[in-house]
This record gives sequence, structure tokens and C-alpha cells, in this order.
Amino acid sequence: MTLAFESPLRRALYRALHDPLTGLANRGLLMDQLGQALARARRRPGSGAVAVLFLDLDRFKVVNDSLGHAVGDDLLVEVARRLEWVMRSADTVGRLGGDEFVVLVEDVAGVDEVLALARRLRQAVAAPITVAAGQRVVVTASVGIALAAGGADGAGNADGAGNADGAGNAEGAPVTATPSSLLWDADVAMYRAKDAGRDRIQLFEEGLRAGSLGRFRSEAMLRHALAHGDLRLYYQPLVDLRSGGLAGAEALVRLQHPDGRLVPPAEFIPVAEETGLVVPLGAWVVAEAAAQAAAWQALQPVGSPPMTVSVNLSGRQLLTPGFAVEVGASIARRGADASHLCFEITETTLLDATGDSVATLERLKELGVALAIDDFGTGHSSLTWLRRLPADFLKVDRTFVAGLGTDPGDTAIVRAVLDLGQALGLTTVAEGVETPEQLVALRDLGCDWAQGYHLARPGPAEDVTTLLKNGTRW
Repeated sequence: MTLAFESPLRRALYRALHDPLTGLANRGLLMDQLGQALARARRRPGSGAVAVLFLDLDRFKVVNDSLGHAVGDDLLVEVARRLEWVMRSADTVGRLGGDEFVVLVEDVAGVDEVLALARRLRQAVAAPITVAAGQRVVVTASVGIALAAGGADGAGNADGAGNADGAGNAEGAPVTATPSSLLWDADVAMYRAKDAGRDRIQLFEEGLRAGSLGRFRSEAMLRHALAHGDLRLYYQPLVDLRSGGLAGAEALVRLQHPDGRLVPPAEFIPVAEETGLVVPLGAWVVAEAAAQAAAWQALQPVGSPPMTVSVNLSGRQLLTPGFAVEVGASIARRGADASHLCFEITETTLLDATGDSVATLERLKELGVALAIDDFGTGHSSLTWLRRLPADFLKVDRTFVAGLGTDPGDTAIVRAVLDLGQALGLTTVAEGVETPEQLVALRDLGCDWAQGYHLARPGPAEDVTTLLKNGTRW
């Protein structure tokens, strides 16, 4: 609360140094406090370590999108209050923006002390929070820790006890660390905690910095590719197991590296998701796939089954305002028939889906495109989404297909998924068919379509065009 006798200058100074929503230190004040803490550690060789804990709320966007930004703001304020309650008055708690919080602690005796503190912070955040209309919300936090070793021993082992503590050596950075470098290291460790499954604690290691630099190089490479047209689409044929003919193709994006090699999606899609570049990347893929669908459509005899072109969608795309409208415009501009396009959504994406995501999928269906649930059997809400989502295709995950004929458990799972899909009137598709035995087993089980290296590897559109013109059978 602002007191009447406070001067305008004091109020202006406070606003300049604090987050307007939570009242916590903002980035400017936090960096200043961190700089002073490191300076004190340099002047006092016998002091303990300086620790930075970087906290990011897990799936906060789902709360914001489903309950509204006002509820999201209330939740952030409550999280800030809890963090302050756990910390000592001499410690600094700051908010960098969004759902990112930072805690600065001085004179830390060692790794055990900072890990114990991180666990208390995580537990405080995870306690249920009552928001508007008495609704209880539970959020978790991923925590990254970086240490600048003072005179005390800043190194030690994090044994990973408990399901949420990352393991690894915590080598305290020298006292010559800068505020920016220490915050960077804690941020990198936090991302590793996210990658490991969220709701975890991760101590910074030197190897993490190398991985982070690699991520930034991938981001720069992707931005360059988007700006200079260095993206390529490869297509993997989809085979109709009943007729043996070509049923469609899945569009798979590749990046043309300056050295001439094609970079596989595993090397840049995670970065695209993390940075939001998946939105412009996805728009390019949809446009190119629609144009190719129109070209293949023109080669097919009148009345023949549509040559389906499948495109993978991400959760970020589904939450992009106007996404369905842009898809419709892209299809129209390229003269494609919407029924020749299929959008694939993984069960992991569906797990994080909100009301807005579902509304976007429904609008896509209204355009006439097909929808597929990809990687079926690996998520946590399969049957729920089969009831809610107007899907057309059900894709059996490759991990189960791999065990066909050799693992009775995998065979039973594939049979159950195929029976379920057929009972619901969905076209079933098996991914990752690598051997003749798997193909025979899928045909015996009544699977509709299949794809995999045993049938055909991904290749340029021209390869699929040749298969289409030749009327290839498998």
C-alpha cells in the first residue's frame, strides 16, 4: 500500500524496480542485487556460495487459456506470496515476467542446503490454490539452480532422491561469474528440468551450457531457413493394406543446412516449439502440403479415392488466433480440395489441449479436412479424446508396431487399438513398419493403412508422384 506521505519520487523509483503485478523485484533490481551479492563474495573469500534458483510454472498457459488471464494473474500473485513466505528477509525474490520467478540466496553452505531450499519452494508452489468462484488449482514448478562458489565448497553431488530432483554434479561457478552468466546457467538448468518431465529440480552442469548453445545455434539456423526459403518437405507414402495401393503421404519437414545436408526435424522442431517459431514454420508446411495435394489431385482419375496428405500440428498452432481461417485461405489459394488434407495431433498435444484448441479443431473439421490422433496408446486420455474429438484416423504408435510377432504384449495392444478404431468407424494406420513380418501381421489383424521404411522411406514429392503415375502396388 502506498502511504500518503511518500514522495512521488519514491513511488516512481519503486515502480521502476518492482514487478507491477506481484510487487516482487523486477529484472533490473534482481540483476543489481545479484551483482552486489557476487561482489560481496569476491571481497569475502570465507563466505558461502551465491545461489540463483530459476522457477518456471509448468503448463501455466493451460490455466491462462482455460480459466482466463484474470485467474492466471491471481495465481501468479499467490505464487509470489508463497515464495516470499519460504525465503528469508535477506533473500531476493523476483519475477522476470510471465510465469518465471527467480530467487537469489547468499552465503549458501553447499549443495545440500540449496537443494533443501528448492524442495521447500517447489512444495509451497504445488499446494492447491483457490481462485475465482472457489475453484482449486494445482500448479507445479520446474527449478534450475546455479551456484557461484564463495570460500565455501560450492560443489557437490545431487543424488536425485525423490521423483523430482535432477541428478548431476553441481560445480559452483567461480566468484568471477557475472549476474548475466549465473542467471543464464540457472535458466539452462530449468529447461533441462522441463525436458526431464517437469516438476523437477536440476543443478547446473557445464555440459548443460554446451546443450544450450546448441539450442541457440539451432534457433538461428531455423530463423535463417524461414527467411531464406531453406525448408524442404519430404513425403512418406501411406499404403492401403487392403488394395496394396498408394493411399496418401505424410508431409515431413527438413531444413537445408548451408553445408548442403538436410537437417532432420528432431534437431530443430523442439527449438521451434520452445521459441514459437513452430507457428510460421507450420504455416509454411500447410501451404506447401496444400499445393502438393492439389498437384496430386490433378493426376488422379475422376472418382478415385482422395490422395490424402497428412500434416502434423502442434499445440501452439492450435492456440494461434485465426489459425483455422488461415488454413482455409491457404487451401483456397492453392486450389486444393480440403478433403485431401489430414491434420495429425499427438496424444501429448491433446493432453495439454484447452477449450480454444478444441474449438480450432472443430473449425478445421468444418473446412472439410480430416483429423488423425497420432501416437495412439502413449498418452493418458485416449478414450476421452476419442469421444470428444471428431477424428477420422487413428494411428498406432510405432513402439507397439515394433513388437508385432515377437512381443505378445505389443501384439495384444495393437489388436486392441485396431479393434477400437474399427468399432468407432475410424481408419486405422500403423506407423513404423520395418519388417515383412510386421506387415503380414498388420494385414492379418485388419489394419487399414500403414507406413514405414519397409514400405517406403520419406523422399521428395517427385518420388511419390512417380509411385502415383505408375500405379505402384505393395
